[in-house]
Amino acid sequence: MMKRIVNRFFLLLSMIALLVCSNRSWSQSDDFAAKASIIDGIRAYEAGEEGADSLFILGERHTDLAALSAYNAGRSLLEKSESGQEARQAFQRAIKSEADEQLTSDAWHNIGNSLLMEQDLENAIEAYKSALRANPRNEAARYNLSYALRQQQDQQDQQDQQDQQDQQDQQDQQDQQDQQDQQDQQDQQDQKNQQDQQDQQDQQDQQDQQDQQDEQDQQNQQDQQGQEQQEQEQPQQVEGQISKEDMERILESLERGEEEVQAKLMKAKSQGKKKKIEKDW
Repeated sequence: MMKRIVNRFFLLLSMIALLVCSNRSWSQSDDFAAKASIIDGIRAYEAGEEGADSLFILGERHTDLAALSAYNAGRSLLEKSESGQEARQAFQRAIKSEADEQLTSDAWHNIGNSLLMEQDLENAIEAYKSALRANPRNEAARYNLSYALRQQQDQQDQQDQQDQQDQQDQQDQQDQQDQQDQQDQQDQQDQKNQQDQQDQQDQQDQQDQQDQQDEQDQQNQQDQQGQEQQEQEQPQQVEGQISKEDMERILESLERGEEEVQAKLMKAKSQGKKKKIEKDW
């Protein structure tokens, strides 16, 4: 954990400063009122009462104790988690008003502590470096600087790891997208091939159907030509001439009549009588 300056340190400095100033003339009313505010602020801070920071801010009007009072105000404000910015401003006033190396170093150190609690590592590191520049013997500032640097390195390693993970996630996402695009392209190609096959099959079916129709038309044409040729080969019946069918019927009728005549002759012969034979045609 980071090291803080002992809380009573600035109070001790304040008491010493007040004793030093006690021998001076109390003719200046502003210094007297400011000194009273500083004393009341010390008592309020030690008692854990509210308002110590406001009393120390009033004490900044003192001619000789302005820097120390501003520093005390900053320490009081650090006790409030929501007053970090105000505390840093108070420490900055102490730094500008005081040439004492130790007080300046401690002010920078507390500025660093405030920034470190807010996870502002970069500015906290710079504040600790300023504290060591003002007082290289400030071991608390040196320790906290090392702590902040380790925190910064851990944060950087974590960020690098997160960036690497994000990059890997993006690459995985890109690979997945590429696979999906490749699959979509393959599906489109398969669909196109299937459609081409279907079109080819439809075209083949139409061709087969056309061939069958052509064959049927050709067969019908041949049958028609054969029938016409057969009709042409048959003899045409001349007007007034007996047809073959009629001739066959007449011959058949004559043969039957001849048989009847022969039968009658045989019958007459057997009876010994001669009869005149007459034909009925």
